[in-house]
Amino acid sequence: MNKGNNAGDTSGTPGYMAPEVMCRMDHSVVADYYALGVITYELMLGRRPYNGRTRQDIREQILAKQVQVKKEELPLGWSESSLDFVNQLILRKPERRLGSNGIEEILHHSWLKGYPWDDLLKKKIQALYVPGAVDDNFDFQNQISEETQLNDDQQLENQVLLRRDTVQSLFDGYNFDVELKNIQHQQTQKNHSQRKSQPVSPEKRA
Repeated sequence: MNKGNNAGDTSGTPGYMAPEVMCRMDHSVVADYYALGVITYELMLGRRPYNGRTRQDIREQILAKQVQVKKEELPLGWSESSLDFVNQLILRKPERRLGSNGIEEILHHSWLKGYPWDDLLKKKIQALYVPGAVDDNFDFQNQISEETQLNDDQQLENQVLLRRDTVQSLFDGYNFDVELKNIQHQQTQKNHSQRKSQPVSPEKRA
């Protein structure tokens, strides 16, 4: 699994780079599994496990402690198996990380149980979101990359494009506020706990 002699290869976005990459150690494809864990963590909680203004800040946070999602942090709609999936992927030590013994560990994890991997590889699965407006779709030549800086005119053009009704309509009906979801989930748990703690009257016992 380990490519060997690649300690100097530290390319990547700092917030998603595995600890072994950040610390300039030899690494393998298991470093990519860490990035998968960070992305899933971000989808779950709306933030990355380790944040910082610089690569050094993030590395110091990683070395300071192992972040894990706690059960009480789990947003509404996310299962405990998803929590286990994320926590195993973001482990700092690559030899303990999910997938370190082969990608089958990831493919067969309980959170992904029953997923049609063969259909995915054969491109038989329809995407949940398919843009309908062809004229306003972005193509790869106009994508903003880290290596390409846009001038003021291009930035203004993009801002105008994003304000078009045809573009905004693509997001009709979509709304997600992770903080609001967490508050609602906590309130639901609080109400459930209060109902369980309320004494039962003799009439109801009878």
